[in-house]
Amino acid sequence: MESLVALPSLSIPELLSRIKEAFTCGGVGLVVGTAVYGITLFQAYIYFHNSGQDSIRMKSFVALLFILDTISLILAVDACYEYVVTDFGNSLLLLNIPLSLALENAFTASIRVLTQCFLAHRVWALSNGNITLVGSIIVFALGSLVPSIVMSADIYSDNYIFSLGSIKCRILTGVADGLSVLCDVLIVAALSYYLHSKRTGFKRTNSMIDRLIIYAVNRGVLTTICQAGHLIAYVALPGRFIFLAFALLEGKLYTNTFLATLNAQKAMRNEGGNDVVELGTHVLNHVSTSTAGNGTVVFRYATATSRPFESIGDSASAFVLDISAEKLRSEVRSPLSRVTTILLIPLLKGCNTEVWIRQVQSKT
Repeated sequence: MESLVALPSLSIPELLSRIKEAFTCGGVGLVVGTAVYGITLFQAYIYFHNSGQDSIRMKSFVALLFILDTISLILAVDACYEYVVTDFGNSLLLLNIPLSLALENAFTASIRVLTQCFLAHRVWALSNGNITLVGSIIVFALGSLVPSIVMSADIYSDNYIFSLGSIKCRILTGVADGLSVLCDVLIVAALSYYLHSKRTGFKRTNSMIDRLIIYAVNRGVLTTICQAGHLIAYVALPGRFIFLAFALLEGKLYTNTFLATLNAQKAMRNEGGNDVVELGTHVLNHVSTSTAGNGTVVFRYATATSRPFESIGDSASAFVLDISAEKLRSEVRSPLSRVTTILLIPLLKGCNTEVWIRQVQSKT
């Protein structure tokens, strides 16, 4: 039997040692994963508490990820319970892989791929529809899902614990983890490149873009390290169970880092970033425009109780500045023109105001 080839000559002490290793590594993965899930629970609360402006589709996607992550944790706990409670003291049953562990693997793969596909959509928006790049990300993501599902089906059909060391399982895991690592690296590189290309001459805008790049890199580094650790431990150490520490943590990291990034972006938006640009203290009630670079700079005043730009279409880019009337001439740089500067000076002088600016694409 192929699944037994990896460990045909283990003595009883060695066999018990491997089972102990499985319990230890699985326990570590479960404990750390549960701790990360606790943080995810808090992140989910923050997101839904501040998600009033998000679309139903976005909220549904976040809810789906959180539900999948919750089910994944329940399955991992069930597998642990079966080993240490239900089958405790029965050495033969300890050699069987619980069905819940096979299902947990499938749920984790689904979380991973959904997150990667969502980020591929972000790359699509930032890259103005780079089909080759986004297509590669999606191919890598879906390519990693197929062997993961096949792996779960194999575990279900052959639940002998040492079948995990078979050549077939190692190939499936190697392909799944390898493609997933490539996908994460490509996502991080693409987000970092395109975000960096959006930098302007304004310090606050550049600072926010730098923070977004840091969030993207941190997310990618954490998930890539976990995936790479799982790959090395599984493929290089057949018949060993060190990989369980990474396997039970993987899905939790994807969900947690995804929610953390969303919440960080919302926090930055509340600071005046993203779509709206703050230049003062109060709000005006007038609209004027001037040409700036390849687009149009729109100055919109509103009442103090309303949000500006609610009726203005999607922007090509946005700029964020903290600036006073006295510093306007020296602080404003390209792409705002000299005419724009002159237009703003009279509006700000002698009054306590806030000007909201958004650069929109010029209509061709």
